[in-house]
Amino acid sequence: MGSFLLISLFVLCAALAGILLLVRLLAQKQAPKGMLAAFLGLAAVAIGLSIYETQFHPFDRSGGESYMEPLDSPSGRYTASAYYRPYGGAAGGVTVWVDVTGDGGKPKTVYYAEANSRFDVQWTDEGLLSVTYEEPGYPDSDRSVELKVGKEIYNDTGKACGTLLVKMKYENCIAKMEREQ
Repeated sequence: MGSFLLISLFVLCAALAGILLLVRLLAQKQAPKGMLAAFLGLAAVAIGLSIYETQFHPFDRSGGESYMEPLDSPSGRYTASAYYRPYGGAAGGVTVWVDVTGDGGKPKTVYYAEANSRFDVQWTDEGLLSVTYEEPGYPDSDRSVELKVGKEIYNDTGKACGTLLVKMKYENCIAKMEREQ
C-alpha cells in the first residue's frame, strides 16, 4: 500500500508543478488550453488515487502462501486461514496475515503483521480468535492478540486503522503502537 501512495503523491506533485507552469504560460499566452486540461485531469486522478489509498482501500490481502491448514471454530461457523509473503529479497522480511471465512462468505483479513518466529492461531471461543505472534527473548516484538471476529482487526502498522472503510466495518482496529502505550 505504501508504494502506491508514494507514487500517487509523486504524480500529484508533478501534476501541480505542471499546472503552475501552464498557468504561467497561459498568463503570457504561450500555451495551448488542451495542455492545461490534461494536467488538471492528471491532478484529479492523482488526488483521487491518494484519497482511495488512504480512506477506502480495503484491509483484505491476497496472493500469499498458505502458512497452516485452515482451522475451524468450535461450532464450525468460522474458518481461520493463515498466509505469509516474503518481500525484499535477501535483505527483506516476511508479512503474515489471517483471513476468517464465516457462513460460506468471502474471506476477511483480521490480522496483518511483520514476521516473528513464533506464530500460532487458535480459537479460544466461538467468535474469539487468538493469534500468538512473538519472538522469544524479545518482549517488544510481541504482536499477540485476541480478536472478536467481525468486530476487531489487528494491523501491525496501524495504516488500516485510519481508513474510513475500516472504521465503518469494525468496532475496533488494534495497532502495534496502541499496544505499546
